Amino acid sequence: MWIFSVVFALIAAAVWVYARAIPQGGASWWVLSVAVVGLTLASTLAGAGTASMLLLDAAALCAVGLILADRSPAARRAGRLYLTMTLAAVLCLLLAERLAGGVKPVYPLDQVVSALLLVGFALKLALVPVYFWLPMVAENAAPMSLVLIISVVDIAAFRELVHFREAMPWVFEQHQAVWLAAALLSMFVGALLALGQKNLRRLLAFSTLDDMGYLLLGVTVGSEIGISGALLGAAAHALFKLLLFSAVGTAENGLGHAVTLADRGLGCRFPRSAAAFVVGALGMIGVPPMIGFAGRWRLYLSGVAWGGIWLGLAMAAATVLALLYYVRAIHLVWLGPADEHQAVSGEPKAVRLTMVLLTVGVIVLGLFPAWLLAF
Repeated sequence: MWIFSVVFALIAAAVWVYARAIPQGGASWWVLSVAVVGLTLASTLAGAGTASMLLLDAAALCAVGLILADRSPAARRAGRLYLTMTLAAVLCLLLAERLAGGVKPVYPLDQVVSALLLVGFALKLALVPVYFWLPMVAENAAPMSLVLIISVVDIAAFRELVHFREAMPWVFEQHQAVWLAAALLSMFVGALLALGQKNLRRLLAFSTLDDMGYLLLGVTVGSEIGISGALLGAAAHALFKLLLFSAVGTAENGLGHAVTLADRGLGCRFPRSAAAFVVGALGMIGVPPMIGFAGRWRLYLSGVAWGGIWLGLAMAAATVLALLYYVRAIHLVWLGPADEHQAVSGEPKAVRLTMVLLTVGVIVLGLFPAWLLAF
């Protein structure tokens, strides 16, 4: 799992450079962001087991603090909802691990453990049908707080799911239909809800739900290519979400309001942000040469090998929906002539440089993925 330690460290560096140029909060935000990254890295390096879970749970609680640090009523409501979902997920997962004790329990206790794991990870990863906390958080948290939640805490939780897949395979093998249903529903519900959004933050929140469906499918299949595709896809997801939220956050800072589909021609005023958004969007759906292609292709292969051509077609249909909502956002928001009556400030130099380096980096990784695969 060294790949995630490297990815989390890169994301943390980018987040802190961005936050120095475009403030995300006061002193408490900096303390909590360091705690989130430090605890997540410690959890990743600790490997698997109860200690790793507890470290990650502590990181999630610090992430709740990033939202609650905002004094606005909407942010407070979002933070309380996220806290409730986090505590419920922690309770489910810790109880499942205690009941299982490292071995398959007898019936009907095995069914209880399976249900607790499914509910716990659905809450943590915002899967269907308990995804409702994510768009609310996305709309009200600072952009870099969102990156720390989605690209660091949630991806670390996904790594934890992979551990359970390897340590307790019977949970997935006995209930493959249920896990597959959760994966497919997350794909399609996330894509359809993203198509219905005007606010770009909410669109990106639902695109996370969409992409988590693909990653969950790879874990459900459980083959070597499925697991490797899910892990590569999770690492790519973290990097591309950093690009997407950085682009939107920079534009919001310049405009002074939330970016929606009513904004036009932002690429003229925020060219690096526009490039970062386009690369992030295409990378999320696995378009080469971005690194997302390496994971998405493996997920397609594992899906077809396990579920046949019909599952492959279902995955392709969900990808088409994702392409539609990303293309719509790119066409309406970033391309075309700018609104001359819009008063904007530009992109801070440090943010420009960070986005350029990240954009080039994900393309280079896609062209030369061998070192990443070696991890």
